Formats: sequence, C-alpha cells, structure tokens
Amino acid sequence: MLESIVNSVKSEIISNLKEKTGLGPQEAEKTVPLAKDSITQGMTSALSSGNIGGILEMIKGAGGSATEGGTLQNSVFQGIAETFVHKLTGQLGLSEGVSQKVAGIVLPMILSKLAGKTRAAGQSDDIDKGSLLDVLGLDASDLLGGLLGGKGKSGGAGGLGDSLGSLFK
Repeated sequence: MLESIVNSVKSEIISNLKEKTGLGPQEAEKTVPLAKDSITQGMTSALSSGNIGGILEMIKGAGGSATEGGTLQNSVFQGIAETFVHKLTGQLGLSEGVSQKVAGIVLPMILSKLAGKTRAAGQSDDIDKGSLLDVLGLDASDLLGGLLGGKGKSGGAGGLGDSLGSLFK
C-alpha cells in the first residue's frame, strides 16, 4: 500500500523539491525511496512496540484532523523524520539543513495521502483504528499476534512482520 501511495505522489514530490530546495531532478528522485524506507521503519517500530495510537495520531494530523500540536509534534513522526534526515545526509550527502527541509516537504505529502486513503477506508469521514488497520492490511488479531509473537489471522509464523508485508508493497 505504501509503495502505491508513494508512487502516486512521486512526481509532485520531485517537483516541489526542485522548486523549494534547489535539488536537481536526479537528487530529488533519490529522496523518494529513502522516505518510503524511513516511513516503513518508523511505522514498523511503532507497531512492534504497540504504539498504534501514535501512528493513528500521526495519520490524523497529516489528514488535518489532529488536535493541537499536529503531526510535527508526534513522536512517531519525529522518529521517521530523524531517520529520513539521517539517510539523506549519510546516503545522499545533503547538509543537515537541506535534509530537514526535504523531510519537511516529503513526509507530510506522503502521510497526507496515506491519511486520505485511511479516511476513505473508514465507515465515517474520520480516521479511526479500524480504517488505519484496513489500509495497513492488518486486523486486530494480526496486531495482537504479532505483538505476542504468535500467529494472527494471516497465519504467518512471523506474526506482525508477515502482516506488514502488504503495507510496504
């Protein structure tokens, strides 16, 4: 799911980065898979530690329905942004300042699109745990099984890790 979301905003990301940061088209394009990887790592970490509430709040904030503080103050988002900035500086050689600017552009675009998909999957116009799990390709038994190391409905021996496979494809 995340792969298709990232692909749907890729050209917009590249255009915005060229315009707002001065990155060349090839550099801007190289940021996209790093963003996807950073989101994947951050969400996997949050889910494996049982922090679905943090992910839910991050997605709500990205969708414009968060309470005061918004996405930027969310601990899951901050972890994702920190990972992304580290990847940008380490792998692309961008300065810390440019990397932070890139993160401030790219991550909200992707998460906003994810919020839209989550909202559309729900039974109401709000983002809730059920719609988030649907978009992530999980259900409660997958989440619980993964956290406990057992098998969820997906039946995979890897529990949560197996269930997350559909999110990142």
